[in-house]
Amino acid sequence: MNDFPEPYYFKVGSGVSILPTYNFLCNNCNKNYESLVLFDPKGRYASVSCPHCNSKKKKKLLNDANVKFAQPKDTSKFDNFNYRAGYNLEQAQNLRRDAEKASNAGENPYRRIDDISSGNHFGEVE
Repeated sequence: MNDFPEPYYFKVGSGVSILPTYNFLCNNCNKNYESLVLFDPKGRYASVSCPHCNSKKKKKLLNDANVKFAQPKDTSKFDNFNYRAGYNLEQAQNLRRDAEKASNAGENPYRRIDDISSGNHFGEVE
């Protein structure tokens, strides 16, 4: 159902949410660390402690954006013009073949138009 191992997600109703990663600065040892934890509206993050000194005194830092796109541009074969053109051309050719087979007009379903500027009716005006 998801691409993440067990500790990185939690179930909410029938859906699945991914745990956000937050960056912290330890007030005791002054080292940066990150932690996977649910959002705390009060900003306390009581369950988070420094992995270096186990201190609970910390400052939450501004995170960079963690965004996962469902289908980034140019990752689908249909984003490639040559693929689409070939795919559409093949479909159009198949439709044309099927129409010619179903038609009683033979290989060329278009009737010849006698141009009045040349041919059998040159110079005639209707």
